[in-house]
Parts: sequence; structure tokens; C-alpha cells
Amino acid sequence: MGTGRGRRDDGARRPPVANAMSEPLLPSGVDVSFADIESALDGGFDDDARATPGRALTATIVVAGPLPRLVEAAHALGELKDVGVRAVLISSGDNPAPTVRISRHTVALEGLSARYLNNAVAALRLSSLPTLVWWRGGDVQNLEGLAGLADRLVLDAEDPREAWAAVETLVERTAVSDLRWTRLTRWRALMAHFFDLADVRDAASEFRTLRVEGSDRHAARLFAGWLVSSLNSRERIPPELRETPGAPPIEAVVLGDGAQELTLRLAANRTCVEATARVRGLAPASRIVSLGDQGLGALLGEELRIRSRDLAFERAVAASKEFV
Repeated sequence: MGTGRGRRDDGARRPPVANAMSEPLLPSGVDVSFADIESALDGGFDDDARATPGRALTATIVVAGPLPRLVEAAHALGELKDVGVRAVLISSGDNPAPTVRISRHTVALEGLSARYLNNAVAALRLSSLPTLVWWRGGDVQNLEGLAGLADRLVLDAEDPREAWAAVETLVERTAVSDLRWTRLTRWRALMAHFFDLADVRDAASEFRTLRVEGSDRHAARLFAGWLVSSLNSRERIPPELRETPGAPPIEAVVLGDGAQELTLRLAANRTCVEATARVRGLAPASRIVSLGDQGLGALLGEELRIRSRDLAFERAVAASKEFV
């Protein structure tokens, strides 16, 4: 049973976005006209002290969504220390000629009308390099056009249901993923590792219950969709999604039949997961594994390393539609 890929997982605490409505995109940037963006970038405007001079660019990251979530994303892009990217930040609005700011390899368009979104992305991406589009919410009707311009589309809406409903169509145009999926990687890997044990594989046909607990019902749906689709057990194991307000996105996962259980539970420090197996023929065993860096910058860095289509994610999204 594959995990789809080996990345970090759930329990992330996102940076606060207080006062994001009043904070402009790229406040340290230089105002330019849209027509002058490329010449200004070539001219080396540099108000970003964190950038490393001379770093070769390897990709374009386009971030699109509401202004508060774009401000948060801009901070996350500043955490990408080991890769060189052109970052294009486009907040949604109704302005055909929005404010444009640049700072070294970053361009920010604040309040762009959706009508001009595809044109802006096509003009500002580096066509000779891979383009990752990080979609942080908005009108899902924009996704199809963005998918046609991207080598990878990473969804990241607060409510992903409309976007997930479009995944089956979007994957015909580009590789698609979701940052919730990225956060779930360590959880998925730990659950998959249980099945490396022959006794667990033998007991799998007897499992009848799956409970996923946490504050993010959408993440719980996605994990349940991945697990039941991997076990080919949609009818045999109807998931129980237990919402716990105030808890981390995922707090615990329990798979079993009452007498036998595979359990993943977030430790009290919220930075580790304890994995425990209680299966016939197997001595009770547990281990504790770190979740690793769960910051937005680290998760985005994981996405930048992936180029291929993620069939495990696609199957998980399809299966999750049954779990309202």
C-alpha cells in the first residue's frame, strides 16, 4: 500500500494572518507598471535582503487567491532558502490594472480582475522553467485556465470541496495535489508501514472500523479516502469522522475491528505521532515519530520536488466524496 510519496505530514500550525487585510503584498517592493516588470527585474531591483545574489532560478511559483491568504503565502515563500524561484503573487479583485510591486525575483499584483488572471500568469511565468501554481482559494472557474498554464497545480483552499470536485477534470491538463495531502504524508507513511508486517496484512480483511479525529474535517475525509481506496474497502469500512474543535487538523486515526487496532495518535507536544499496533500474533508494539517541519514554506518546498502525477491523491479525493 503506497503512500503516494514520502513527504511530511499533518499537525501544521500556520503563521498568524492578523492584520493581513491592511498589510499590502510585498510592502518592501518597488512600484512599477505592468509593461515594465521584466525590464525592472532584469535591472536588478533588490529590496529583499533575504535573497541570495546570483542564485539560479529553477521554477516559477504563481500564488493566486484572496489578499489575506496571499500575505501569508508571501511570508512562506521567504522561507524557501535552498531554491531559486520567480514568485508571482496575484490577489483576487476587480481591477484590470492593479498595483504592481517587484522585489528581486518576486512580482506582486494586488486586486487583479479574474478576467485577466490567465494573461498575467502567461506573461509573468518563466516559460523555460517549470511552473507551480499554488491556488489559495477563490472562484474555481479560474482553475481550468490556470491548470493549462501549470506543470503542477497545488490546491490550498480553506474549504476545498468545490476544487476537489474539479480534480477529475483538472488532472487531464496538469498534475494536481493539495497541501492538505502534503500535511498528511507522515500520517500516511506511518499507517502504510503497519502493513509491512505479515500479521497486519493477514488481519486486514477483518478490519471493519476506521475513526479519524481532528479539527479539519476535510483532511480527515482525505485520509479516510486514501486508506479505504488503498485497502479496496469502501463498503466494508465506513469511516467515522470525529470533529474535535480546537484540536490539531488530525489528532488520531484508529483502524481495526475492536479486538485488533492500528492506532496513530498525536503526542502531547503536537510535534510527534505515536504509532501502536495491537494485532493477533504480534506482540504489542509502538514507536514515536517526528512530524518534521509543518510550516507552509517547508510544505511548499516538498511540492517543488515533485513533478509526476499523483494517482494516490486522485483516488483519495474520489473516495472522499462519499464521506460528507
